[in-house]
Amino acid sequence: MNRFLLAGLSGCVALAAAGAVSAQATTENPVAGPGFRPGGAFQNPNGNTAAPSAPMETVAASRLRSDDDDRERRRRQPQTAPTTADVARQATAMAAVGVPSCSVTETGFIGMREDGSKIFEVACASGPGYIMENRDDAETPPKVSDCVQQWSYGQLAREADPAADVGLQCALAGNQNPVAVITAYGSEAGVQCQVDQAVATAIDAYEIGCSDRDGWRLERRADAWRVTSCWELGLRTDISCRYSTDEEAEAEWPKLVAGTDAAACRVEDVAWMGDNADRGSFYEVRCASGEGIVVRFKDGAGQQTYSCIDAPQIFRKPCSLTTVAAPAAAPAPTGGRA
Repeated sequence: MNRFLLAGLSGCVALAAAGAVSAQATTENPVAGPGFRPGGAFQNPNGNTAAPSAPMETVAASRLRSDDDDRERRRRQPQTAPTTADVARQATAMAAVGVPSCSVTETGFIGMREDGSKIFEVACASGPGYIMENRDDAETPPKVSDCVQQWSYGQLAREADPAADVGLQCALAGNQNPVAVITAYGSEAGVQCQVDQAVATAIDAYEIGCSDRDGWRLERRADAWRVTSCWELGLRTDISCRYSTDEEAEAEWPKLVAGTDAAACRVEDVAWMGDNADRGSFYEVRCASGEGIVVRFKDGAGQQTYSCIDAPQIFRKPCSLTTVAAPAAAPAPTGGRA
């Protein structure tokens, strides 16, 4: 799937105004139709023959132009929108196949492609709504796009360029709640804060901004959520959260030492040292006193501390924020052979 399946859809295809294309009558082909007799003469339905009034090449070219004109007339012909009842029935049936988890509460008809594919929008009782596309005679599931993903694509595109074409967007009243949907994802993942901003940053990846603290990054993995605080994300990667400030991140640092034997440390700087699958993450902390410590951090709290003096022996790497004097060399043995 494309990161945003329908991004730029409006610029790529012409949507029919609404409804199905009505069938058009075709005329008999004078070049190879039932009235043509080999040998260059045309036979009329009454059996009479006559020489063609124009060369074959001219007749064929004229017919091709006529076919093009006919297709253009069909393309431009006004179409009749399906009834509200038809939209509800068809959209609900399509959702049952494409997004069976959606309990449909609202439906809308967006339009039709020239190949007959119909495009519908649905809102769901919980979670995001969807834009769906398929032909009536299709034997494959419909193409489905998440409304929160579509909205997020638009938000990010317009951050970079306020005039950006954001493609097809969900329009139903029930789908104008993307921040609320992402907030619900955060609650499922155990995030607790007053959410004031949120966006999808990729498929199944979201950022939550909080009004009262540092924010969070969520990733859906199978049936579980992986949650990373923005202050940790900034220390561990070159990714920064768009809805969290440096001041909010730094305000979270004291929790590294809270409740440990280094609780008196007034944290000035922090660096990530590494992870252990069972024991948690390890962070170097520089205190205002000049002391450097390493904290084992797991389940949102500091679990154990180590002195930077011992870091090379324990972690096979020295602390980077604190200069530690090398231990004094052992005195050389004195004396000698008598």
